[in-house]
Amino acid sequence: MNKLLFLALVSLATGCKEKYISPAPLVTTGYLVVEGVINNGGGVTNLKLSRTTDLKNNSNITERAAIVKLESSSNGVLQLKENFAGNYSIDNLQLDTSLKYRLNIITGNNEQYLSDFVKIRNNPPIDSISWTRQNKGVEIFVNTHDPQNNSLYYQWQYDETWEFHSAYFATLKYIIQANTGIKLGVTARLPTDPEMYVCYQSNSSTSLLLGSSVKLSQDIIHLPVTLVPNASWKLSVLYSVFVKQYTWSREGYDFLERMKKNTESVGSVFDAQPSELNGNIHCISNPALPVIGFFNICTVREKRIFIKNSELPLWGFSEGCTTEVIENNRDSILKKASGLLPVDVAKGDPFLIISFNAAPPSCVDCTLRGTNVKPFFWP
Repeated sequence: MNKLLFLALVSLATGCKEKYISPAPLVTTGYLVVEGVINNGGGVTNLKLSRTTDLKNNSNITERAAIVKLESSSNGVLQLKENFAGNYSIDNLQLDTSLKYRLNIITGNNEQYLSDFVKIRNNPPIDSISWTRQNKGVEIFVNTHDPQNNSLYYQWQYDETWEFHSAYFATLKYIIQANTGIKLGVTARLPTDPEMYVCYQSNSSTSLLLGSSVKLSQDIIHLPVTLVPNASWKLSVLYSVFVKQYTWSREGYDFLERMKKNTESVGSVFDAQPSELNGNIHCISNPALPVIGFFNICTVREKRIFIKNSELPLWGFSEGCTTEVIENNRDSILKKASGLLPVDVAKGDPFLIISFNAAPPSCVDCTLRGTNVKPFFWP
């Protein structure tokens, strides 16, 4: 490329980039952030309150000791309790769908926040969670529809959990001298020893998953939720995805779309500049103070599926682990087994172990990458 043309293009690109200056006032305590949806339908409602921090910090500061109330248009009041830092919950709500409701928050420093009154949104059940195997991996979809054609605006969150196994099943453990910590040899593991072969790991969605049927003739949704890449350890044994579905008003959905653009599409000179996140929650004690959040009520719909590794021929997952033979004596272990864990007998028998196979800890002890506590919902 001609050097002058190249410099001109760079100059044009950098010249078009404008610094974004937020019109919001700087506040030492940070802006209040309200996350969560009121669940009207028997489940648990969790609202998270926190404060924004500067860009140097990776997470918000939890807002503790606040008074959080749900108020109806007929003057009824229900209070949410703080069950852990910054998380306020209430269980088994059965609200009157003919009324409207608002959120009333008084923080520990006596700031008061009120939301607009909102009606309870209809949220149809999730029809199914489906999956297809593609060239890039396993793609998971959510399927739902509203026969009344009035839900229109949707959001989903998911939790994924998977069972995985160590590359090797360890039948041996080290004999360790109590006062020095020196490894004297190996012996058989007991049934009471901690499980190191079968473990579980979990992950939750971090991006905003949104979908709307407003431009369709029918309120029908079929959208991808997540992708498990080829050969991923998530599908090495058994995988589960648990999807939660919410519905929103048009204004609430617009707020989420702005939030998504601000958090996921800012970075290059061609991206849209950050927009203000004006929701339906307002600071009454200081109207100039911004609030990040949008108050919403619906019945939260949930569905879980499991996918087995046996349903995915030639999945291709491999730990890439190898073992090394170690003589069963202190000197050999000290010299050759540093950073390795015993696996099984290489030569001898359980009562007279002459040598044993050893491997890196990550290939033997699954608790280094997950938990050996079986989830309550696991089959």
